Amino acid sequence: MKLLILSEQKSFVKRPLSHDAILGQEREFCEKGKEDVEIFYKSFVLKGLNKLLDKAHVKKICDPFTNVRRDDGVFLYIAMSLNYLKSNLFLLKNLQKHGNKIALYVWDCWGPEYEKWEKVLNDLKPDYIFWSFKQNYLHFKDIFENSYWVPQSANTYYFRDLGIEKSRKFIQMGRVNKGMHEKILSYLKKNGLEDIDDNYVYRRKEKEALFPVLEDLVKEINRTKYIVCIPKYFENPQKTGEVNAMTGRYYESIACKTLIIGKKPLIFDEMFPAGGMIEFKEDLSDFDEKICELENNEEKYHQLVDRNYEIFMKNHTWGNRLEMILKIINEG
Repeated sequence: MKLLILSEQKSFVKRPLSHDAILGQEREFCEKGKEDVEIFYKSFVLKGLNKLLDKAHVKKICDPFTNVRRDDGVFLYIAMSLNYLKSNLFLLKNLQKHGNKIALYVWDCWGPEYEKWEKVLNDLKPDYIFWSFKQNYLHFKDIFENSYWVPQSANTYYFRDLGIEKSRKFIQMGRVNKGMHEKILSYLKKNGLEDIDDNYVYRRKEKEALFPVLEDLVKEINRTKYIVCIPKYFENPQKTGEVNAMTGRYYESIACKTLIIGKKPLIFDEMFPAGGMIEFKEDLSDFDEKICELENNEEKYHQLVDRNYEIFMKNHTWGNRLEMILKIINEG
């Protein structure tokens, strides 16, 4: 059976933040899958027209390829969120109407949304559901027996080892974790280093986009020794509920051979070796000690990042995830 990807990447006027992550997944699926993968793009024109029809409460027009039955494959929609899935239900249902099998790859699904997801999935009845977060899979597998755990990965077209000098100490993306931030600033001061971007990059203004251009982001992660990663569970439990997830930033950092410091997601030790990232005591009292140990032992630092990188490239690329999905739909 082929994997037939239903993509909306060419139908965006303004690219959402999820664009580059999903684009990397789709591109690697197509490249690694070769004749086992096809991709179908939503029409830019129809998407705009359907917005008007939806406002007028008129039935939307389906892309022509959804009117054709494909007995040789399964259509896959990559759902970054429940809202994205809802906006494409009419296409997925049209595919089903014409006898096609459909599958979902679910990126972000959080505990407080579980009831809403269950309602939509009961309505859609997809043939396969691939959950990127293990806790979601464990929650839904008894509700939907066609559930499978297929973890996330990184867009290796961009996030890769550039082989450049690690000239900066720390980088912290997105919301600044107060405890880690204060420890980093204290460490810099003790070691005679200024609080400047050459030593530590973080959001200095509210909602500031540090590196809007993806290539710049990759370069800046590459030239940094330590990147702070903390699951959203610890930062915003109101949004996540009990879901302590390993998101793409972990894989992206490892792909850039940058060492992660912070807090482990639940599955980190399943995916990478013990010591693959640096955790600290709850009060961060051992922060200086652990960073100084690595700063005084470059060989150990490089052993850690090289080992993570090798395991990532061997077991955790989107190519690996595609193999899992193809095996499931062919055995199914």
